[in-house]
Parts: sequence; structure tokens; C-alpha cells
Amino acid sequence: MSADRNTEPFLMQGPCFEDTFRQTGVDYQRRFRERLRTLPADVPEPALVVFTSAHDAEIDRLSLELGLQGYPLYRVDADDCATRRLVLHPDSHTMRIDGLLVRPVLLWIRHFLPNSIVSSGPPVLDRYVRDQWTATLEVVREWPTIHVNPPASRRASRLAQLHQAATLGVRVPESVLASSAGEAAATLGCLPTDLIAKVVGDHFVQPEPGQVTGVFPRRVTTPTTNIEPVPLLFQRHIPHTHEVRVFNVGTELFAYAIRKGDPRDVWAEPETVSVTAIEVPVSLSKPVMALLERTGYGFSGFDFLMSPDGSPVFLECNANGDWAWFERGADDARVSHAALHYFINHPALSPSGVIGFRG
Repeated sequence: MSADRNTEPFLMQGPCFEDTFRQTGVDYQRRFRERLRTLPADVPEPALVVFTSAHDAEIDRLSLELGLQGYPLYRVDADDCATRRLVLHPDSHTMRIDGLLVRPVLLWIRHFLPNSIVSSGPPVLDRYVRDQWTATLEVVREWPTIHVNPPASRRASRLAQLHQAATLGVRVPESVLASSAGEAAATLGCLPTDLIAKVVGDHFVQPEPGQVTGVFPRRVTTPTTNIEPVPLLFQRHIPHTHEVRVFNVGTELFAYAIRKGDPRDVWAEPETVSVTAIEVPVSLSKPVMALLERTGYGFSGFDFLMSPDGSPVFLECNANGDWAWFERGADDARVSHAALHYFINHPALSPSGVIGFRG
């Protein structure tokens, strides 16, 4: 049977979710860093260092709460990194961030994405800046310190995560990476309409820094042999009553039940999605802890489907573990409180800055 090349990718067909990410930072400690610092200029300040993006609301809140108690947090956002000054000196285990000497006793790589980098110049310069910052991030991943999330584990693909869960005896969807729903269905022995299609990489496309288009999971609704421009992750649809997101903050677990009509509703129609703070189901505690033993994540979010009989099906792990959206939906702040407690009580961190400074 002949197949047609898809001129419009399946996950980009129909109404698209488009948004603009904030590119101007509002981080409290970044704004007042020099005034918060109490150590002499030639003494490296032991601190939590975060590589992320300007729209990272979780770090915005954490920076404020830590800063008011004197715990230093240094931040490098992808959005404006091309205008920042950075010195990395592995031999002394120190960095200079905008001229300030810091010892990253804890390092957290979150939403630092090359496509977020703003570079005002011809295309060759833009590409040069993004390529070289991507390479710099690899140096940061290898930095000799304590990483909140171990870099190797953080980069596990969705297929690798599914394999890891399956080897631990956790149920996972039948999955295959394929260039068409027809080939995926033939491989899994089902109809194309029994499949859910997902991207292998990020759920957001950034054609320009800050401008995002969502490419979210979608049910295959009609038989098709069209060839996609990129392989997609196809999974056999599993009947379920709801989804559960389980966050870990260290070894503490927090759960939220999510009920929605379509996989894309979380982004496309969030007002139709129900989010409820719940106790961690007994059926999820053991598999999550088993996965954490493998990954070593300090912070992450595990997604599960809950079958009608109550048994869980593992979908994926979000290594960034973003929790602000869930807390807003459930009118809850358990993860934020636990995050603050985690860092204040971490043996690598100690208060060295001005306490209670409010600008």
C-alpha cells in the first residue's frame, strides 16, 4: 500500500495552541544579588545555582523564599544568557556569574533551552550563539558538584523511561517509534484508531525565542498511511478513569488527580480540566520509589493513568517536575512548601546572605 508524505504533521493539524513565554526575569535574588551578598568579593559564595528560563515560575518563588532567609540562589536564564558574563573554573570548582564569585554546592539544570536564547544578529550569529551555549551547558552538566537531578538520568528519553519502568515490573503502554500510524499499528497488532500519538521530544516548538506552539498528545481518529516528517511515539490507548501526577521532593511524595476529556486539554482548554490534591495512592508509592532509586532525582513528576480496576500505568517522568500549575488548579501549596524545606535543610547549603531584605 502506498503512503503519502504528510505536508502538515499530524500533531500540528487543526487548531493549534500558541502562547508567548515571558522573557524578562522577575527573580528577586537576581535583581538584588549584589545587595544580598555579605562575603568579600574574592571569597566564593556557596550557593544553589540554577540554569533555566525567565518564565520559570517555580524558581521565581523559590528564589524569593530562600532569599528572605539568607540562602543564596544564582540564576542563569537562557533568554538573556548571550548578554551575561560567565566564568567557569573547574579546577577551583567556582563560577563567576556577572562578576560575582560563587561555588555551586548545588546545581540544578531546568528549562535552559537553546531555542529560548535571544541573539540579535544575522542567522549565522544566532546559530553560533545557540550552538555554543548548548556546548557550554554540557560543561555545566559535568560540573563536579551535587546535582539536584543527575544529568545522565535527566536526559533519558521517553522510550528509555518506559523500558526502565517495565524492567521494574511497572505496567506501561505498548509503544513504538514510527513514521506513520499505519506502520505503528501493524507493529503493535492493532488498528490505527487504537493509538495515541506523541512527540519524542519537547511538547513545545519555539520558532522564535518566547513564541511557542504546542504539539501535544492526540488520539488517532481515522486510519491513515501518511508519513510524518519526524518519527512519533505511538502508544496503544488504555482505558482509564483519570490521570495522577506524583511529585517527589527528595523522598517526599505528593499526588494530584487530573480529569480531562482529551490529552491536549491541559494546554488547549485548561478550564475544562479538574485538578485535585490527593494522598499518594498505595498502588503508586512502590513503583515511584523504585523508579527514584534508579534515577536519583531530587525533584521530578511521574505521570500515570489509573485503570478502571485501580491499577496504574506509567506514562513518563518529567525531570523538571514543574508543580505551579497543579498547585494553582488544586488551590494547594504542598510541593512549594516542601521545596523550600528541602533546600533550607540541605546539608550543602547554609545562609550567607542578608536576611529579610525586601528592596
